[in-house]
Amino acid sequence: MRVRSIDGPATVKLSPLGKVAGSALGELRRQIKKARRRHKEVAIDLSEVTLVDPGGFAFLVEQSAENVHLINCPDYLAPWMERARRGR
Repeated sequence: MRVRSIDGPATVKLSPLGKVAGSALGELRRQIKKARRRHKEVAIDLSEVTLVDPGGFAFLVEQSAENVHLINCPDYLAPWMERARRGR
């Protein structure tokens, strides 16, 4: 999975491109850790995501619980994310 990164003054916006798969989250995890080391807010822009597998979904739910902002969440994913957040 490719990840585009836009580094702002207070927030880093990460944009995964294509499939968010549990087996391919290394680059996204690395970018999140890098931003946190620099004391920046993290936003994951899901507008370029075409598919999220169960491992990728669990990762996104975990990150949203750790103050990572999910933006431009696809219509098919938004209700599942909301149910998962309520279930925590």
